[in-house]
Amino acid sequence: MRSPTFTIGQAAQATAVSAKAIRHYEALGLLPFVLRIGSYRHYDQAHLLAIRLIRQAQDLGFTLAELRALVREDGCTPDWAALVQAIEGKRQGIHAEMAQLRERDTALMALAQTLPELMAQSNDCDVIASQLVKS
Repeated sequence: MRSPTFTIGQAAQATAVSAKAIRHYEALGLLPFVLRIGSYRHYDQAHLLAIRLIRQAQDLGFTLAELRALVREDGCTPDWAALVQAIEGKRQGIHAEMAQLRERDTALMALAQTLPELMAQSNDCDVIASQLVKS
C-alpha cells in the first residue's frame, strides 16, 4: 500500500511553506527525489518532514547553502552526524553572541551610571558659558 501523496499546493498548506519555496528547496537539491506524474509533483510524508526541517533550520539561523552542504550525495537524506555538529556549532555561536551582548549590557549600565555626573558637568558648562557671554 502506497503512502498518500500531496500536490505542491497541499504540501505548502500542510507545512506552512510557500509552493515557491518548496520548488526552490527542490532545485537546490535539499529534498529527496520528487515523483512527477505528468506536470504535477507528488510529495509524500518524508518530503513534508524534510520541508518542515528545512524551514525550522532556516528560522534558527541556518542558510540554505549550509543546509545543502549537509545533504548526502545521494540527495535523499541529510548527513545526520554533520547536522548534529552543525547544530552544536550554531549553539556555540549563539553562546558567544550572548557573552558579547552581556558585555555590551554591562558597558551600557556603566555608562548610564556616569550620566548624572556628566549631566552635572554639562550644567557647569552652561553656567560658565553664560558667564562668558555676560563678560
